[in-house]
Amino acid sequence: MTRPASPAGHLRALNYAADLPDLLPLLRASFARDDEDPATEQTLRRLDWLILRVPRGTTTEAQVVSGRAPFFGWVWEHAGRAVGLVALVHAAGRPRRYLLTNIVVHPDYRGQGIGRALIRRALDYIQRRGAQAWLEVDAQNTRAQRLYEALGFVRVDQRVDWYYPLDVFQARAWRGAARARASHGRDAPAFAAWLEKAYPRAFQWRWPPQPLHRTMRPGWLGALARFWHAATDGRVWTVEEGGRPVAVWAWWPEPGPVQRTLYLAAAEDLSPDAVRAGLHALAQVLEPVAVYHFRSGRMLTEPYHLYLNLPLARHAEALPRAGWRQQRVVWWMRFAGG
Repeated sequence: MTRPASPAGHLRALNYAADLPDLLPLLRASFARDDEDPATEQTLRRLDWLILRVPRGTTTEAQVVSGRAPFFGWVWEHAGRAVGLVALVHAAGRPRRYLLTNIVVHPDYRGQGIGRALIRRALDYIQRRGAQAWLEVDAQNTRAQRLYEALGFVRVDQRVDWYYPLDVFQARAWRGAARARASHGRDAPAFAAWLEKAYPRAFQWRWPPQPLHRTMRPGWLGALARFWHAATDGRVWTVEEGGRPVAVWAWWPEPGPVQRTLYLAAAEDLSPDAVRAGLHALAQVLEPVAVYHFRSGRMLTEPYHLYLNLPLARHAEALPRAGWRQQRVVWWMRFAGG
């Protein structure tokens, strides 16, 4: 088998302010989905907004830790422009972990080993610090998976991203047999088993505030954990159906007006009504957001864009029947050497 010719250009550290104008169109083409996922659009807009606000020059890990830059990493430069990128961000908790993200190469430069070179540079940086390396890849992107496996990554868990556009007024008006209430300490035994299946402790660093098995815990112990982890603005509800608790929903406030990540730990036989009861409870604490619609000349209510991340088969029947849409399936991969 013939090897590809050495790619033109060279690898260097990312200069966020100078490189992002070249990289943003590439990121948009690679990650923006046909359905114009609001979360992706919001992220891309923020990356664009930061170009004039990040420090000039090489972007460093210290700048990311201090909050002055969203990520650091390396680019492949050819003819004076960045045509490839690998970015690193920190994961919460211990041991020390880095997430490889925004791994992209311009279509005109693919197949030349640029992506491989960028990833190896990132792995070298991580290994010299004695840290773990993780990444996330779309389950349909088999080409990227083969590359990552060749470099020493192994598949660890398969997850589903779910999406739901919440109409606050419609959710407030819902009536059903299931009902949401404040969580009590007596809910904890059943809840612990649900939470481990939905958000295993081995992956708690993926879901700030940390750790979910404490911050989502019912009763005063959960309240104390939320205080300790600066998550006192979070909300936790237990959903009852047929006189028994069947689910725990949690929500933590985030930046931005209409994007929300939810957490759901529930019994195997979760019903669509129990899903709707959680949305009904959330709608009581969210203020409707009105925006001016230029074409109609009217103020219209903007939906809240809700997201869940769960194991592949977890509640795969109840969520669609309650109106949730499976957005994508991803593999979480960890570097295991090679």
